[in-house]
Amino acid sequence: MNSHQVLEAIAAGRIGFASKIRRAPDGAWTHTVDQEEFGYAFPYVNLPTGKPKRGQASPVGLIAMNPDIGRALAVARELASDPKARNQNFFCSAYLDWLSTPMIRRSRLFQMWDGFWVAPIAESDKVKPGGWLNLYLLALNLRDKEQRRTLRASDSPVAEGMKGNLSFSLPPRSWAVQLVSVPATQPSGFHKISFKTRSGAERAATAVAVGVLTLGSFVYAPGSSGFNLEYEILTPEATRIVESWETFAIEAADRRFEAAHAKGISSPRAGLLPKDDVLRRFRAYLTPSLVVRILQDKRQAQGNLFSRLLDEFLFDWLGFRGAETAFHVE
Repeated sequence: MNSHQVLEAIAAGRIGFASKIRRAPDGAWTHTVDQEEFGYAFPYVNLPTGKPKRGQASPVGLIAMNPDIGRALAVARELASDPKARNQNFFCSAYLDWLSTPMIRRSRLFQMWDGFWVAPIAESDKVKPGGWLNLYLLALNLRDKEQRRTLRASDSPVAEGMKGNLSFSLPPRSWAVQLVSVPATQPSGFHKISFKTRSGAERAATAVAVGVLTLGSFVYAPGSSGFNLEYEILTPEATRIVESWETFAIEAADRRFEAAHAKGISSPRAGLLPKDDVLRRFRAYLTPSLVVRILQDKRQAQGNLFSRLLDEFLFDWLGFRGAETAFHVE
């Protein structure tokens, strides 16, 4: 493997903390994570040891996920070089080529088993009726032996084809991200999905939520090794409002392409990307949670905020500072 292939494998979670590396053909074996050339691409981990105490807040993490390897590594380098980032208990920049759009989220990490932590990342905790609650479960094995674990989900139905992603098989000192989707078929309003390690009877006897975290909607249930996520299925009226602003943002982005006479964007790493492909990924970026948050922001005109979302998307995805620097004009 060349250096770039090693970095790509680290960012994708295919090379763990316990791995060793050497320069071919007869270099000395050293720990990959200790090499300056590669160490920054690994997640940063500063998690407490031992079982969490009753009422103790769960550790906080910052998780970036990107379908572009160049941007994922750039974000990893930025985080590794920022002293303030180490105020977090955990951060990582993951390369997931199957993602439709980039995501940067804060989450809490929950110790489900000894040395086995899970951080839930919600694509959007507000969901359209008939849509999907997409949860990315980052699992981290900090023990020096393989762990095979399965979460128990309840209170909301996991899609049949996704139930296998509740099981993890992690080599020593490694991590992985798996997607679990929940169909939004229940009535409008607030719902929850619970992830536990115990059986239903044990869970019923011990799962007592101690309060909603200010970070989001995740609730730790002491004694049951689990957590809950609260999410909202929007009303039909709220859905129409959200979709109208999504359409506005897409049309505003399309007008910017037209004004620049651009057929797409040009990235040094990804090459020429047609406008339709860019707008498709941009639509996935416009989650209901993002739209609602902007609508609740009264500091600026909403139209201006939505018009600038293309710039934020291109920065998160490929690192462009402004759409004009990305446009490909023939």
